[in-house]
Amino acid sequence: MPDLFGEIMKDAVNGDPAYHSTERDDGYITESSGVQYVASFEDWHEAEKLAIDYVRGRVLDIGCGAGRVTLYLQDNGLDVIAIDVSPGAIEASKSRGVENAQLMDVKNLEFPDDTFDTIILFGNNFGILGEPSNVVQMLRKLHQVTTKDAIVLACSINPVITENPLHHKYHENNRARGNPPGLIKLRLNYKDAVGDWWELLLAEPQLMSDIADQAGWRLDESLGPPEYYVGVLRKR
Repeated sequence: MPDLFGEIMKDAVNGDPAYHSTERDDGYITESSGVQYVASFEDWHEAEKLAIDYVRGRVLDIGCGAGRVTLYLQDNGLDVIAIDVSPGAIEASKSRGVENAQLMDVKNLEFPDDTFDTIILFGNNFGILGEPSNVVQMLRKLHQVTTKDAIVLACSINPVITENPLHHKYHENNRARGNPPGLIKLRLNYKDAVGDWWELLLAEPQLMSDIADQAGWRLDESLGPPEYYVGVLRKR
């Protein structure tokens, strides 16, 4: 399948229209202009603005997209490695000036132990691997490649804070199958092309805490408004 996410990143970076839609497997569709991927710091979510003050040392930005977070940290003198599974996203990041952007799947991190002091998982990337068991495995690997005092800054929408009946119905269907309410299946639609389905986990703070605990982390605090927050994870 084409790298639709990468095409969106490259068009957004070039200033071209990057209007796209994200389709959930129940038919629910959200529209986006793509500008969030190249947003300046002033336009970030409140939770991310608060969390950025916690960043220190050597940083790994997972799912870097067009490099908005990495560029901000670079400009503030931090040593950052940006990774993404999308070739187009890596191309877009480098074109904007990201100094160290690597094509890499978070499921197969290729770094020595004790490399990083801060892990960035902005833009709902805490749940980037979908099933809670997959997220546990990711956090266990991050435990290995980070220093003893490292932190993970993990963003997530809290899925249960909603008044939309379509979301409530989706959550109830998930619960009936024994899944967390915020485990969703999505695909991108862009320029008449349709991407593959993938799973994303939107985690309320209690679920984030439970998952972190299984991987040797603890949810130390939650930053920002409750509907979209950043969990600060520290090693237990």
